[in-house]
Order: sequence, then C-alpha cells, then structure tokens
Amino acid sequence: MKVYEVGDKSKAVCEDCEALVSTTFEYRDVPLDNGQWTVKGVLAEVCNRCDNVVALPAQSTPAVRQTLEGARNGGRDSTKRDAKAF
Repeated sequence: MKVYEVGDKSKAVCEDCEALVSTTFEYRDVPLDNGQWTVKGVLAEVCNRCDNVVALPAQSTPAVRQTLEGARNGGRDSTKRDAKAF
C-alpha cells in the first residue's frame, strides 16, 4: 500500500469537474454519504481545480471505520476523534 502524506500530488477523476485533474493530499473533514456523520481531520485527495474531495487513500480507512462504528453505536463521539492519530 502506498502511504500518502500531506502535500503529495497525484491525479484523479473529479466528478464535479468531469475531468482528470491534478490533486493534492490534505487533511479535511469529510461528510459520509448520508450527510449525518463526518470523519474529522482525515487525509483526503483534493481536486486542485474545484477544491472538492475526490478520494480517500487506503490509510484513511481506519478513521472512516471508526466513525461508522460510532454511528452504529448511537453516535457516541463518532465525529470528535481526530483522524490524524491513525
């Protein structure tokens, strides 16, 4: 597994731009699909054109999993943990 760091550059398809774009890895608060829960401070791949999150690297999976588990357990502290600790 490739491990990314803040500031690393890559390319990805951005759904909003409908194009292959240059990206930069940054820490972001990323809402889950349902809009009710947010993964705080997770490393994300961000479109350099529109500034939207286009992907999460595999190393961010533990933070997403923790947020989902917190949501399933009644929401206890599910958005308060800082993903940078992973």
